[in-house]
Amino acid sequence: MWHWLLATSLSVAVSYSGETITIGPQQGGSSPSLAFCQQRFFEEKDGLLYCNWAVDFTVACFVSYPKNKVIQAGAGLGDPEVVGECDNGEPVIKLLHY
Repeated sequence: MWHWLLATSLSVAVSYSGETITIGPQQGGSSPSLAFCQQRFFEEKDGLLYCNWAVDFTVACFVSYPKNKVIQAGAGLGDPEVVGECDNGEPVIKLLHY
């Protein structure tokens, strides 16, 4: 049984490689989430917010810029704000979003 679960998980991961991942409002409602990224990577273009989005402050300092992970601009609850700096002095911003 575990082999089937592992095979399914791997096939899902492979099937999404190379596609753009859009983080935004989901059907059925959801709770707001926080996303963090280095300010130098933040860019808004065509209603999408591009950055090296991470789940917490520390990870944002080490994640390189993925071009395929975006947040819909309309999903943001407010503007991104600087919340601190990485060890190298790079400002980190956070965004509350759906």
